[in-house]
Amino acid sequence: MPKGVEKDQLANSTTADKLSNSLTANASNIYGGLEPTLQAQASHPSGYTPMQKANMNTAAQQSAGGSNAGAVGEGGLYAARTKNAGAAQNAIGSAVRGAGSNLSREAVGTEMADANLAQKKQAGALGGLQGMYGTELSGGENALGLSNSALEGADKSGGMNNPWNQYGLQYMKDVGSVGAAMAGGG
Repeated sequence: MPKGVEKDQLANSTTADKLSNSLTANASNIYGGLEPTLQAQASHPSGYTPMQKANMNTAAQQSAGGSNAGAVGEGGLYAARTKNAGAAQNAIGSAVRGAGSNLSREAVGTEMADANLAQKKQAGALGGLQGMYGTELSGGENALGLSNSALEGADKSGGMNNPWNQYGLQYMKDVGSVGAAMAGGG
């Protein structure tokens, strides 16, 4: 029957085991919720929604249309004031070309911004996947280490000579080594 320090060390081991189980369960829950979302974003990153892209393109088209209409209207007024129907055609043509060029730049800019946003989301998802396990799993592994330390202390105090206790101690060491190897990627 354990006494004194040995009893405290065994209680510490039990507490560390419970902590390890709790933290490992937390890591598993976090992983189960985040991993599918991050995996989907990493595999198939999305940029703007179709509605956002449509709104951007519509705004660019409205701007170009407004510029065109303004140039044609001003050209018509200029032709009426000068009583020369051909006087404003060059200015109107230049304004129409400029509006078309601006519209093309905006359309390409929208697509580039969409692709850049998708890449940014993909990079964030990959970073999230890489760091997701670290916090909770390492806490669980640290708790196993505390359990191992407590059991080793109990063993050194002489009460762990029971073969079943030795088997449990070796099991805890093995589990800690496997967990550390998994967390380290090897």
